[in-house]
Amino acid sequence: MGKFLFVLTRGPEDPTRAVRCFQFAKIAAEQGHEVTVFLVDDAVYFTNLSLAERIKAPTGDELMGYWKFLVDKGAQLLVCKPCAEARMVGEEDLPPGCRIGTGVTLIQLAAEAQVFTF
Repeated sequence: MGKFLFVLTRGPEDPTRAVRCFQFAKIAAEQGHEVTVFLVDDAVYFTNLSLAERIKAPTGDELMGYWKFLVDKGAQLLVCKPCAEARMVGEEDLPPGCRIGTGVTLIQLAAEAQVFTF
């Protein structure tokens, strides 16, 4: 199976992109691929699960259903360290299944995976 890296840069202001990122990551995980979602820039706000629970695409798809599936499947959910710090999100604020990553981590992952950006 392949490795897939989904990079989300958009936050709550763009629920459609956010939901689609997680939807396609879920599809890849269902097919047995190794999946990583890397939250960058305003996507860091989705680590606040109370906020993430309210995110829906116009089609009715909800971000949290996909998020929970990915966590349950063991997908990596990484959060950009400087992006998190700029938004006052610390490692202790991250929900289960998330961990901090850096730009170096992102590039290392990208070198070995198919990359999708949202």
